[in-house]
Amino acid sequence: MKSKQGFTLIELLVVIAIIGILAGLVIISMSGSQNAAKNARIQSDLDQLRTTAEIFKLTNGNGSYCSGTGCTVAITATTSVANTAHFLDATFGDGQRLFADISGQGGAPVMYVTATDYCVQASLNGTTSKWCIDSLGNNGSASTSCTVSHGTCN
Repeated sequence: MKSKQGFTLIELLVVIAIIGILAGLVIISMSGSQNAAKNARIQSDLDQLRTTAEIFKLTNGNGSYCSGTGCTVAITATTSVANTAHFLDATFGDGQRLFADISGQGGAPVMYVTATDYCVQASLNGTTSKWCIDSLGNNGSASTSCTVSHGTCN
């Protein structure tokens, strides 16, 4: 008698099918990870932006979040923030880069700055939620959109 060695074609096809099903399950389970990573980066950038704002206030001669008179500013992802008189000023530090990175991650940031307060809000990917920081120390999901007349997250 001659002994058979190896696998039959049916056995190989079954193994390939099982590997294909497992690979498909892994891809499906990883699809939300990209949005979660972008959202974590948006939240981290907002936290760093808060630090930038507080450093600006401490080092700015008049102890405010912007310099000059009548410095109420509304900024969106499409607004040019170069040469402005607040903590997103490119000559001050990394605020402008952080704001641009939030926009690059799909956050569509909106910021309102006055001499006494600020509010920065960004959309989170894959949800309808927005993440917000403000000069009062609020940090989290906002129930109210921040505006110039409402410079806080809640």
